[in-house]
Order: sequence, then C-alpha cells, then structure tokens
Amino acid sequence: MLIAAATLTAAISLQIDLGALIQSNRDRGPRVSCGIRTVGYHFEGKPGQKFRYAGDEYTIPEEGWVELLADRRNATYRINNQNIALQNLSMNQFGFGVVTLPAPPTMLAEKENP
Repeated sequence: MLIAAATLTAAISLQIDLGALIQSNRDRGPRVSCGIRTVGYHFEGKPGQKFRYAGDEYTIPEEGWVELLADRRNATYRINNQNIALQNLSMNQFGFGVVTLPAPPTMLAEKENP
C-alpha cells in the first residue's frame, strides 16, 4: 500500500512538472520585429504650402495634411529653401512621424506687421 501511494505521488508530481515544462515552451515563442521604427511622415501645414521630400515636390491639400511613406535614404525635407532634419518627431499610433511645416515667409511677415 505504501508503494502504491509513493508511485501515485511520483506520477502526479511528474505530470505537474511536464505541464510546467510544456507551458514554458509555449511562452517562449519567437518574437518578430522588422526593425522599422518610422513608417512614414504626416506633414501638416497650410493648404497650398509646398515642400520637398525624397526628391519630389508636394503641396498640402485642402485637408491641411499629407502622409508619405518614409524613405530610408532621406532624413530631411526642404521648405522655404531650408533643409530640415526629420529627427525627434512625435510618433502617432501608426508609426508616422508628425511634421508641422513652418509658416510660409509671407505669413510670418503678416504676423509681425498686423
């Protein structure tokens, strides 16, 4: 009787250990990442405002924004004859860096001389 109890105890202990072992293997599944941090850029500005990114010129539509996919070879955009770095941007939930375009020079002059 004592041998049967010891065998039963060992069997239960073995099942629990196997269950924990199987569960721990399930938890260690592969982690997938593509290494892309910035998917694209969300440029916000005044309708009609023009800027250049990745060699192409874009115009802000009536909605006041345009989204472009990121080009790994280009870390700047050009507006008002200035190159501006696309670094330290706030990111939205879709991985797009939010870029607020600077006001056009004529708008700056209007603000200074009302």
